[in-house]
Amino acid sequence: MPPPIDLTATIGGRKVTPALPIVDGSSSPPNELKFNASLSSFISQNVPLESVEGIRTRERVLVKMGTLCREWVKSVAAKRGLSSDAVASAGGELFTSGSYRLGVHEPGADIDTIVVVPSICTKEDFFGSGYVPPDSMVQDDDDEDVNNEIRDPDSLAERIRRHPDVTNFIPVEGAAVPILTFDWEGINIDLLFARLNAPSVPANFDIDNDMVLSGVDSSTEKSLNGPRVTNLIAALVGGTEERYQTFLTVVRLVRKWAKARGLYSNKLGYWGGVNI
Repeated sequence: MPPPIDLTATIGGRKVTPALPIVDGSSSPPNELKFNASLSSFISQNVPLESVEGIRTRERVLVKMGTLCREWVKSVAAKRGLSSDAVASAGGELFTSGSYRLGVHEPGADIDTIVVVPSICTKEDFFGSGYVPPDSMVQDDDDEDVNNEIRDPDSLAERIRRHPDVTNFIPVEGAAVPILTFDWEGINIDLLFARLNAPSVPANFDIDNDMVLSGVDSSTEKSLNGPRVTNLIAALVGGTEERYQTFLTVVRLVRKWAKARGLYSNKLGYWGGVNI
């Protein structure tokens, strides 16, 4: 009998252990290896992954989004009258979650993202709501906001909406977890907002540390849960490359099964990636 496998993982400065141990850690017998080969063959033919070109497009979009988000945070800091050093160090970081973060997204799938910002940035700064324009400002009919509301041109929502590579822009400010959804270079993006109880969000910010939840509102806590839960799952099923790839294989197969039976859509009340 092989010795038990230690599944303890360290994430966010804390040690976590799965609730249940591995059922059987012994080597796979020939019949299981044959079945595994059959599954691998099915996946390669029926569960496509993103092409190299598609992956590069997604990476390019995320880099541009991250730059835009940090520029917006700096503009808010400057508007608050902070010192030049405080403006430069305000930071702001963009994180991903779900299937893209795990590396099992399919062609055409969206990217779940979250912008984490310091306390100087508010939801109103993010959406640009409540903005009263100068009397001289007139909005062009072909540039009208989807909600017929004039938004602050310095808000992140407006910066994204006006970007030449962005289409199908829809802000959903009144949701339990406010969100911007849009297409950037044809890639569908869901962008959440998380406001920390901290003066800055540096490049080495550890989103997995439980201290990031200190003093945040419920909306921010829900938004932070996306990448935090995804990272935790990845840490718990990791350990070895073989074990992690086996987990991803199971995820892709279960997702294929759920989609084929109309059970896969978190927005419609069914399973989403994190549930699988």
